[in-house]
Amino acid sequence: MTHPYDLIIIGAGNLGLWTAYHLAKNNFGRIAVLERNWAGSGTTTRSAGIVRQQGGSTTAIKLGQWSRESYVRIGDELGLDSGFNETGYFVLAETPDEEIAFKELVRLRRACGLENEWLDAKEGAHRFPALNWEMFRGATYTATDGFVNPAIIARNITYAVTRSPHVSLVEQCAVTHIVPTANGFRVHTTRGVYESERVVNAGGARGSNAIGAMLGMDVPVSAARHTIVTFPTTGHSVTGKFPMCFMLARGMYWRPEEQGILLGFSNPNEAIDTSERYQLDFDRAYLDEMRPIFEKVFPTLRGQHISRGWSASIDFTPDHLPIIDEPQRGVYVLAAGGHGMMWGPALGMKMAELVQHGEVSDLPQDEIVLSRFSNAPRVHDAIALPFPTTSA
Repeated sequence: MTHPYDLIIIGAGNLGLWTAYHLAKNNFGRIAVLERNWAGSGTTTRSAGIVRQQGGSTTAIKLGQWSRESYVRIGDELGLDSGFNETGYFVLAETPDEEIAFKELVRLRRACGLENEWLDAKEGAHRFPALNWEMFRGATYTATDGFVNPAIIARNITYAVTRSPHVSLVEQCAVTHIVPTANGFRVHTTRGVYESERVVNAGGARGSNAIGAMLGMDVPVSAARHTIVTFPTTGHSVTGKFPMCFMLARGMYWRPEEQGILLGFSNPNEAIDTSERYQLDFDRAYLDEMRPIFEKVFPTLRGQHISRGWSASIDFTPDHLPIIDEPQRGVYVLAAGGHGMMWGPALGMKMAELVQHGEVSDLPQDEIVLSRFSNAPRVHDAIALPFPTTSA
C-alpha cells in the first residue's frame, strides 16, 4: 500500500520534529515524519541541552536567539513546563588572542540585537567567585542564555507534532531506498511505501549521509564522540545563581544539573566515528586527562565522584554551521552543524519557510547552502566544540 503526502520528513530528532511543527502551524498540508527508532532518540536525548545565543557568526547568533524564544514559548502553548532554565553563560578567554577575538564577537552580537558584554577577570570573579578566574583574561556574558532538559524538549515537541491532525509520525520506520518518480519521490521503508513531491533529509549524525546517497548527493555531515559526566552536588563554594561556563580552546563546558553539575567535553584529537552507533565507548582516558584541569578551574569539583556519565555521537559539518537548503528540486537538506538541541527550533522554522516560500530570510545564504562545501567555506562558527579533521 502506498501512502501519499505533501511532504515527507526523514528523521524525528529535534530538527525533523520542529520542521513538522512549524509547517503544521502554517497549515501546510499532510506531513509524514519517518523515524527508524523513536521520536527524540539518538543524539537528541543524549545531548547536554545547552542553549547559547553567543554564536561565532551571524547565522549562529540568530539561530540561538530564535531557538531560545521558541523553547520558552512552546511551554506556554502546550501548558507544560518549557524545559528551559535561564542561568547566564560565561564564554571564557584564556589567551590574549581569544580576548581580542571575543571582544570583536561582542560587537557582532550586539549588532544582531543580543545583549552581550565583555567582563574582565576581576568583574567575573565578583559575579561568580566559585570559578578560578586567575586562569582567564575575562569572558563574554549573556544573562538570558541557559539550558534545556533534553527529555522534556523531546516530550514537548513530540506532543506538539502528534496533536496535529495533519502530521503522521511513524516510528520504527527505517528508510531502505528512495525512487524518483514523475511527480516526486517514492520512499520505501520497513513500514511500507510513502510518496510525496518533496522530501526533507533531517537524518542527523547517523542518517544524513545515507539518505543523501539515496538521493544522489553528498551531504557532509559526520559524527564524533562527545562525553558528558555529572556530579551529585555543586559543593560548598557555589552559592546563589550558577551560570554556565565554556572553555572554548579546551572544548569543555559545565552547567547546573539537578542538585549538582554537568560537565561536557570533546577531545580535539578524536577521529570521525563511522560506527553508526549513538552510544559510544566512554572516553575515560580523556576524562582522567582533563580532571586536573577542570578541578583547577572549578575547585568545587575537586575530589567529587561521578554520578553518571556517557559518550554519544554528535553531528558536525566542516564549518560548524548548518545546512538549510533545497539542492535539488523537491529535495531539502537540514543539518545542525553540531548544534541540534541548541538550534533545533530555529532550524525547523527556517526549513519550513524554505519549503513553503522557496527561500530562507534573515540569514546569509553562503552560511547555509549545501554548495558552499564545493570550495573551502568562507565563514565558520568561531564558538564551537573542537571537531575532527581526520577520518577514522
